[in-house]
Amino acid sequence: MLKIELKRAILRKKFLIIIFIGILIEFLSGYNAIHKYIFFDYNAPDIQSPALQATARKMVQDGLNMYSVWFKSLTLYTPLMPIIAALPYSLAYLEDVKNGMVKYIDIRINHKKYLFTKLLANGLAGGIAVSFPLIILTVIVSVFFSGSINDFFGKGGYGGVFSNLLIYNFYLYVLVHILINFIFGFAYSSIALAVSSIIKNTIAIMISPFLFWIGADLILQFFNVQSYLPTSINQFYLTPNVTLNEILVELVFITFFSSVIFILKSQKRNIYE
Repeated sequence: MLKIELKRAILRKKFLIIIFIGILIEFLSGYNAIHKYIFFDYNAPDIQSPALQATARKMVQDGLNMYSVWFKSLTLYTPLMPIIAALPYSLAYLEDVKNGMVKYIDIRINHKKYLFTKLLANGLAGGIAVSFPLIILTVIVSVFFSGSINDFFGKGGYGGVFSNLLIYNFYLYVLVHILINFIFGFAYSSIALAVSSIIKNTIAIMISPFLFWIGADLILQFFNVQSYLPTSINQFYLTPNVTLNEILVELVFITFFSSVIFILKSQKRNIYE
């Protein structure tokens, strides 16, 4: 059952389009940050002295540093992750209910097994949709850019609680970053799936993780709960005071709470009434 659901979620054009959009967002963000260095005019009349030329070349070199390019490429992508997580498969349950497929599935397998499979498939699809563009980004940055951590303007600051790991090994840091983003995608896709068991408006379902991301952040700020702000968890690499434990606690809580809502609202009596 899980294999079938995953094929339904991942092996279709919609999923590939979502991945492409994610990569495109990263590229646009990265290009916006580095295009001034790519097309830097060394022939400008005000930088013709050897000293100024050397300073300009150093500035361009640092601007095209692989560490800088990688992180700058996340500027637009990171805030859109809640929506990207919801896009692949969070409407699948609603589609099954609308077309009557869930009734035929219930004849073949236990209803609870169906719900748990749907939760897992949706979470995996959301996690992959969020994390896979980062893998592609890392490959491209590694091929076309170079540079040392010592020339990175964010050394010691970027990476958050993993800043030392970033200094030690870029690729180990990226692996951890991608894993956390996968868990984030899993959790936030669960929000959309839970909402789909309550309402039938597809647009509202798609944007519900983003609304949660903003709304929960405002509420926690009001109560001065800074460590668990969704925006801080989402941008942990910019927030040194957010710990790994806080990241995992919040994302696990979101997944658990959303799953409970989905299971309770998707019981047979709610479908067949």
